[in-house]
Amino acid sequence: MRKLRKHLFNLALGELAAAFSFLVVYKIYVDLGVASLLALSFLVFILFQGVTYWVYRSQSIGKKKPFLMRKTLIALRITNLILAVLVVIILIMLAQNKNDLVVSILIYVFSVIEYINYYWYRLSYGKSGFNIKLLIQTGLQPSSIHKLLKRK
Repeated sequence: MRKLRKHLFNLALGELAAAFSFLVVYKIYVDLGVASLLALSFLVFILFQGVTYWVYRSQSIGKKKPFLMRKTLIALRITNLILAVLVVIILIMLAQNKNDLVVSILIYVFSVIEYINYYWYRLSYGKSGFNIKLLIQTGLQPSSIHKLLKRK
């Protein structure tokens, strides 16, 4: 159980490191405009949900799953859908130039992929994180959050 707890906590640290890395890379290399910053903010918001979920999972091993976390995740899943629609509309309106628009759309697409990965389908397979051969063999599997939300 201790090994599993450590693994889940490492997943949380990985998500946190990813969020921090995206922020640093954006500030150093990208910093194009308001649209790309908005898209990055949406991505970081999604990543922090992953951090929160994996910390929760690491701390709740062997314990009854709290009702509050389930309700929070349901609310976030709905909030993310609403934000996804609003963000894409605002991105188009706020883009300051073509580069800002292109980068913001790429970041936005990655955010949506992360949202799907967290709340609907597990998109990482194998030790490398993404193994297309393994994905084709097994098909899409429900994500960990999706399984939790389907429980009664």
